[in-house]
Amino acid sequence: MAKPHILVLAGDDAAEAFAKAGFTLAGDDGVARQTAAIVVETRGEAGAKAGDLVRSLKAALGPRAGLFLAWCNGESTFDVSAFDGAFDADTSPVSLAARLNSSLRIAVMADEARLRFASLAQFGGAPKPPTLTSNSTPKILVYGLPGPDMLRVTGALEACGATAIASFTSFTAFDYLHDGDFDGVAIVAQDDVAATLGFCGAMRRNARLFHLPCLVLGSPDFATPDDVLARGASDYGIAGDDDQGAAERLLDLVDEKRSRDALSMAFAAARTPAAMEAGTGLYNGAFFEHHLERLVTRAHETDRPLSIALARIAPSAATKSLKAGRGLDRIVGQAGAMLARLVRAEDVAARLDRTTFAIAFPASDEEAAQTAISRINAVLECTAFDAGNDVTLYSNDAPLQIKLDIATAPLLTGERAKTLIARAQARLPLDRL
Repeated sequence: MAKPHILVLAGDDAAEAFAKAGFTLAGDDGVARQTAAIVVETRGEAGAKAGDLVRSLKAALGPRAGLFLAWCNGESTFDVSAFDGAFDADTSPVSLAARLNSSLRIAVMADEARLRFASLAQFGGAPKPPTLTSNSTPKILVYGLPGPDMLRVTGALEACGATAIASFTSFTAFDYLHDGDFDGVAIVAQDDVAATLGFCGAMRRNARLFHLPCLVLGSPDFATPDDVLARGASDYGIAGDDDQGAAERLLDLVDEKRSRDALSMAFAAARTPAAMEAGTGLYNGAFFEHHLERLVTRAHETDRPLSIALARIAPSAATKSLKAGRGLDRIVGQAGAMLARLVRAEDVAARLDRTTFAIAFPASDEEAAQTAISRINAVLECTAFDAGNDVTLYSNDAPLQIKLDIATAPLLTGERAKTLIARAQARLPLDRL
């Protein structure tokens, strides 16, 4: 899948850092594509003019402007209000990738939330997403052995306005996390690599904790900081080096998480009866076509990709035996309810007709859509569905499995929604229920 293009208007160190983080620098691959973010130098004398430069670029680019990120040295010698975020020049490539990918997704989610509620308003829904913000004091669990490092990290977090609660063993740390409502975790690792890797891995395997931002602070000779980041830590630093800066970075991650949570809750509220399909809980075909046209317009004006995927229940001996009764609708209802839980909040899932589902993927190319629908297909095809009493080939209590025909299509230059849907439908087999 195509990597986001990043335009770097900063030093060679910035270009090298973003390349190591896995992003494609604008111009490097010879492909003309909209840049997802523009990195602007703010160190030294450049900081005084950086804000004006960003405002001029925003005015010139209009809707095509992506995120504007400051490349700094930890000092706010620039107009912070002009930027969407900032990265220190010493940020590791793994942390850089995680943070920028998170920021890019939040931007897509926010844009899609605005567009979706605008479409829902045409179907009798609320015109704007609900305002869901949290002003509560961030609550951070600090895990590690007692000592000066623990005291400094706890003090730095509290100086940033957070509530820090210390835990000296992994057992009590997980007890706290399960019993309390924490916003993030700081691990004072010292030299204990094994315990740190185990703790990070256990967090990411836990359905309630995997999403929590996790900062690891090791010693200067900590053996494998990249391994810790690969195992699920959100950020890494050296204990005692810049505890205040590390605390601020962790709280920035907490703010990002709160933004994602608020947007997810807004998407959960993006419903109105006239736009919904009663049998599955998905959007209906009329809303999908209406909203897809809005997404198409937005994609053209921003020069960002847009793709759709279709999944249709394929004919089989089992499904054909259900065609005349309620069993097929029962199966479709169960499959649609599952599909609704397998897509991202910003993706638009709908039921186009009796046996066809459609998903729109904002800011995603066809490869990303193919990957997503293939994963959804794998889950649905290995699921046993309940056909109720309307079954002739199986006993009444026998589960039934389905096969799906899937197809994807990317938005082409100048194309409209109906044509995009038609191209995707033409890629499905002719034989259907």
